[in-house]
Amino acid sequence: MKSKSILRTALAILVSAGAFSLVASPVSAAVGVTIDQTTKLVDLRVVSIKLSSIPAGQGVYISQCYKAQKGQRTASGLTCNGSLTEQGTMIWATTDASRGSQSANDNLTLMLRSSFTKVDANKVSTTYECGADNCSIFVYRDHRGLTDTALDTVVPLKFLPTQDVAAVSLGLKKDGGKYVAGSSVSISASKLITSKSQRVVVSSTETRSICSTTGTSSVVISFKKAGICSITLSAEGSKNLDQMIKTLTYIVK
Repeated sequence: MKSKSILRTALAILVSAGAFSLVASPVSAAVGVTIDQTTKLVDLRVVSIKLSSIPAGQGVYISQCYKAQKGQRTASGLTCNGSLTEQGTMIWATTDASRGSQSANDNLTLMLRSSFTKVDANKVSTTYECGADNCSIFVYRDHRGLTDTALDTVVPLKFLPTQDVAAVSLGLKKDGGKYVAGSSVSISASKLITSKSQRVVVSSTETRSICSTTGTSSVVISFKKAGICSITLSAEGSKNLDQMIKTLTYIVK
């Protein structure tokens, strides 16, 4: 319980005072940061991070941030994926074993996203696309020295190009739409192509009792009975292109 209280306090301070950001040049780095992969990244890639040169008794936060700049704070526009309360999206590492933190001397891991979504105070949702040069790993002082920018360090991240296919282009309703039990949708092979010209595979394995798919080149989706139908659209990637895995959910009545 005490650990959770400390994390909540840390998060509150972080939000009110603002978070840091980093310069895109490694020359400006004040902390040694080694990451096992920073280029040709794909969505959901888990990277290994090793830190060095963090002063005794201090700690840092490690986040994936969008267009971060050294000295920037949340109050001045810093935008990062996740938070301390969202497991796996942010790291708190210290040299003094503060309760709830990880050791700054350990090998640390962080899952990266090719894009992430934030919701503001007005409940407006915005998606940030990382692409080849929009995101970085940002290392900065924790809540015990939040205004200290001496340890600010940025490591640029480069993601592979992504691909997509819109539901409406396949003749499907938008995600969350409704279908009548007994109805079906036919999708021709010519439509089952992503924005990067990769073939789209359609499946409904997890909810096949509610909806099913038949066909290989052309596909028919049959909505069989009332319930929640999940349709998965997938396309292979390559060394120069990220794979696509997209799930659409429909209500069948």
